Parts: sequence; structure tokens; C-alpha cells
Amino acid sequence: MRWLALHLPILSLEVLTRGLGQGLPLAVGERDRAGPRVLLCNAQAARRGIVPGMPGAAARALAADLRLIERDPEREARALEALAVWAGRFSSQVSLYPPRGLLLEVGRSLRLFRGVVPLLAAVRAGLQGLGYRAVLCLAPTPEGAMRLACASVDGVVEGRQRLAQFLAELPLEGLALAPTVLDALHRMGVDRCEGLLGLPRAGLARRFGIGLVQWLERLLGEAPDPRAPFEPPDRYRGRLELPAEVQDVHGLLFGIRRLLLELSGFLVGRQAAVSRLDWALVHADLPATRFSLELLEPQSESAPMLDLVRERLERVDLPAPVREIWLAVDHPILCVERTGDLFSGVAVTGETRLIERLRARLGGERVKGIMLLADPLPERAWREGSPGEGGGAGGECGALWLLSEPLPLELRGGGPWHGGRLEIGPEPQRIESGWWHGPDQARDYYVARTPSGERLWVYRERRSPGRWLLHGIFG
Repeated sequence: MRWLALHLPILSLEVLTRGLGQGLPLAVGERDRAGPRVLLCNAQAARRGIVPGMPGAAARALAADLRLIERDPEREARALEALAVWAGRFSSQVSLYPPRGLLLEVGRSLRLFRGVVPLLAAVRAGLQGLGYRAVLCLAPTPEGAMRLACASVDGVVEGRQRLAQFLAELPLEGLALAPTVLDALHRMGVDRCEGLLGLPRAGLARRFGIGLVQWLERLLGEAPDPRAPFEPPDRYRGRLELPAEVQDVHGLLFGIRRLLLELSGFLVGRQAAVSRLDWALVHADLPATRFSLELLEPQSESAPMLDLVRERLERVDLPAPVREIWLAVDHPILCVERTGDLFSGVAVTGETRLIERLRARLGGERVKGIMLLADPLPERAWREGSPGEGGGAGGECGALWLLSEPLPLELRGGGPWHGGRLEIGPEPQRIESGWWHGPDQARDYYVARTPSGERLWVYRERRSPGRWLLHGIFG
């Protein structure tokens, strides 16, 4: 087994900044006896001279537009669980390591990703897209990997012997020991992990209890270290709280993209796809603005879904600024790829994408399909339906545009006239049918051409040979 540790050192700040792009000076603070104090700040705030540990009043004096938000552990926990859902695309065993870490068992994923380097590159790219910065450490034991990641050791540690060497270089505080144990070791003159690892295990057990020895054995891979797997939910619920209210729909795309990336990880990890996205844009004092997107073909990748959301947002009128973005998927569709890359998503044709974009921009009720019916009469051989809806074999109709009612044609010189004398084709198509709808119909259809070259679909009533009617127009 090989464990990949993801340590997110500035998660407290990133849960605030994920929903907006650059430009807004932000800081997260913790309150002490003297008042709020800056814990972390973004680059925009740092350029104003704000640094961690600075009192909140001093920070606001340097940047009047600074957003100083109190640290929210519950929000961080929700973000960590959302990341665990997303990480399912890289491993079938993901474990939480609160408050700022995840553990992925990736030994069985290396062949799928064609090695360690492509796997780590994919994880880094995904985290960057989601708006997180992480230290990644791959090591033989879960605790060893996380201890090194928390100490900013980024990369691959091969084998237990190499792991012990890396751990020995850490300061004793890097092991996150209990304060009483740490204080006692310092009094013994042990300041680095190398000194602790060199002490006799029996003496450690007598002095500190067997628990410390057992923990060291798990740390070094001398004893098993089972981890409780994170159980992803059956349905997806994405929530992105914005650090500042957004006035227009285009400013929401930055956060929407990151929710869709999370959703994609959830779907790929479950080998599922989605055919409906339910969105809610939350306001301060008004009901949320809600809209849904229906997909003709189930999809699991974020990019095409983002294109559709962008089109749909063109028709959204915001009654008030937006404070949060919610995304819900209640019924993911399990799917199995027949061929190709496991993570390539569900194949969608260009025609399907065009229809989906038209529905997103114009509204689903304004984009219709034509469903063929088994009736010989052209006006009864079709009906409106949803795009892509199937239908039985219908009557033949070569015209691109069928008139709602046939138009009687003027006769001149014994022949039909429409902007000039019509040139009638030689081969008629005969239809005798319709008695079950009413009067029996007997028609001879022809392709006709006007003097300007326009092609028409006309017919002559066989029971009234002198009566000609225009029924359709060709493209």
C-alpha cells in the first residue's frame, strides 16, 4: 500500500476565496483577549502590508477595504469533506485527516494513471482548479506521509528505510505529540525526531505508556495502520459561500466552475453521470433564484456543463446580489464505459451539444424535436416532441418546411401557377389513405420548380384533377 497525503496549510483562508477571482483583499482572523487578529491573508492583502499575527484594527488601517472574516471551523470541515468526495476520482480509499488533510491509498491507482508522476500532476492540477494549495507527500505509511506533508516535504518517499531517514530530520514538534509528552522529551534533552526514534522502546513504554510505542510502530510501518474510509454521499450537494456579494451573473462563473469540478470528481469516482443540474443563487433577504439544466445525454465532465450554465445564466435576472451558490444532483446515473479511457466521460455528439446549448439559451419549452408517426398523410405523420425523442416510421415527406394547411394554387393555361408557371416533375408519389380520420384522401404529389428556381412540394387531388395545392417548400 502507498499513501498520498494532502495537507492544505491555508485551508482557513481558501474556503473564503474560492468563490471569487483576484482583486479583493481578504484575511481570516481569530479572536483573542485583545480582539481579532489576522491568522492568514491573501496576496492582495499582503501587498498592502498586512501580515499574519497583526491586530485587526491595524490591518484595517492599512487597507480600508479589507474583508477580515472570523475563522469558521465548520466551514473548513465541509470543504474538507467536499474535497474527499472529489478525491474519489483518484482512489477508492479516501480518509479524512482533520483539520486540514486527506489521505489517499493510491497503490492500486498507479497503473491507471501510468505512474507516480502523472498521478501527482493530475492531483495538483485538480486542486489548483478547485482553488486549493496543498503539499503532497507519497510514502509507505499514512501517518508518515501526513507528518512529512505537514512539515512541507513535498514529493515521493520510497521505502520504510527512506521514510525513517526523512522523519529523523524533523523537529520534535513535527510529530504532533501530546503537549505533556513533548515537554517531557524536551526535559530529557530530545529536540529532534532522530533522538526519539533512537530511544529504547521498552523504556519509552515504561515512561510514556504503550500507546506512544504503538504509534511509532504505525508511523514507521512496523505495525498495520488501518484508516476509516470516507463514505461519499449517494447524492451531490455543493455549496459555495462567497466572501463578498456578487451583483451580476457573470461574476458567478468563477465559483460555478469550481462547484462543477467538485461534481465531476464525485461522478467519476462513482462511475456515474448526470442528466439534470439544480442550481440556487442565495440572496440575503429574498428567496433564492433557482433554475435547472436538463442534459440530453448524461455527462460527467465539468467543461461542457460549464458551457451550458454560461448560456443559461444569460436568461437569469438577479433580484438582489448573490451570497451563496448551491448545486444539487439528486439522481446520478450509473454508467459503464464500453471502450476508451475510464475518465473520458460519456460521449456526446456535436448535434446533442448544439441542442443542449439552444435549450440553455432559449429555454427548454422553446426548442422542440419532430417525432415521426405511422400515418401516410404528411400532415399527420409527425408531432412535436422533445429533442432526441424517438418515434415510429412515418409517412414520406421530402419537404423541409410543411405548411400547416395546404395552399390552393392558381391555374393558368391549364397548369398550376406560383410566382410564374410551375415546372412539374415527371414522377408522382401517390397517397390514398386517411379514411379512418374522415374523408378518404387521394393525392398525387410532385416536386415542382418555380421560374426563380425554388423547389416546392405540390399535389393534385385525384378526385378533382383540376385542383392543385402547395403543401411544402424544400430547403
